[in-house]
Amino acid sequence: MTNPSPNPVLPSTPEAVFASLLKHLEDAGRASSEVPTSPKTPEALAAALFGVAAGTGAALFSVWAAEDPDENGDEAVTEDAEPGTRINAGITFFFIAEDAPDRVGLLGAERVPVRQAMDYALYRPLGQALSAYAKRGADPKLPLRGNVSFPAGAADPDLMFRVSFRDDDLGTWTTALARNRETRKAFPSIASLPLAEDASAFLEKYFRELDKALFNGQLVLLTGVSGTGRSTTLRALMDALPDNVNALAAVEDPKGGTGGAIGMVRVGKELTVAQAVRSFLRQDPDLIFADEVRTLEDLRILCNGALTGHGTVCVLEAKTPEDGYAWLTEAMPGLPLLPLIVHHTRDAAAGTFAMTLHETKPTEDGTAQQVVPWAPPGGAGVGTAPR
Repeated sequence: MTNPSPNPVLPSTPEAVFASLLKHLEDAGRASSEVPTSPKTPEALAAALFGVAAGTGAALFSVWAAEDPDENGDEAVTEDAEPGTRINAGITFFFIAEDAPDRVGLLGAERVPVRQAMDYALYRPLGQALSAYAKRGADPKLPLRGNVSFPAGAADPDLMFRVSFRDDDLGTWTTALARNRETRKAFPSIASLPLAEDASAFLEKYFRELDKALFNGQLVLLTGVSGTGRSTTLRALMDALPDNVNALAAVEDPKGGTGGAIGMVRVGKELTVAQAVRSFLRQDPDLIFADEVRTLEDLRILCNGALTGHGTVCVLEAKTPEDGYAWLTEAMPGLPLLPLIVHHTRDAAAGTFAMTLHETKPTEDGTAQQVVPWAPPGGAGVGTAPR
């Protein structure tokens, strides 16, 4: 019986890790177009990783550590590890193969990783350096997130990296998602939409904090006629979600990439919204997005998703909020569905867009529900905000 081979010696300095990472990328056919200066400190390595991600076209990269079984003995390899385990740490770059224009099914499904292992001793200082470089917590609403522009300081950078942090006993797990100009345009902020300020703040908080009403059967309907910005609003709501949420979207016309961590499926003649959502429900996502609902069957499946605890948002062709609500009552007669309705309009003469927020309330006699303008707690209803 032969003795197991000893654990390999891993690079432990920023320079060694960086040099080995570049070699792995070159071997994978992903050599960087521009090679930053070899970093000598964790702070320099943190900055260099964003330059390499930009130069190789990586969709995202992560700096990670995890406890794994130690095959070479029962003793903990580091003082942070439990007996019988070792801590593996490293940097992983992910590249997403381009989808065919006629692809049906999950988009961006082929993710090609390039991994670089490193000594765990470097993991904590590198996580701290990444937190500082990405200005973690600069937005008090998102304390576990930061941002990095590339090139640094550019007014309209080629890339903006959305950087997410997750703290645990091993240190800080960091994930940086690259977003080019097209993606940033396709996935705008809710604050940039033509919606009154109080309604915009409510909607942004509703999705960022995952309001419990989302999972208690309240559908969110994005109504209006074609060309009024409904799909843009759908992507803005997707972009407002917190990190590490499990969301799936059925879309006819993907724009700006796959939207990061949200699974996106192209629907059409070969794969309907109803078929896609049935498949989604088997995967038990937290949230479902659909663009756009065209049949009562589509809407019925989405209603079932909402009623079984899945946050549900869909684009619906409807000239008025009341028409959108009528769709619901036809799809699910007799059920007390109380949607949140975001209605979209466009002034044909001026070309300006506007959005209004609506909810449902009982009629005065309490025998039915009616669609009314949304009102903030203790306030009056909101109006349009054309832009």
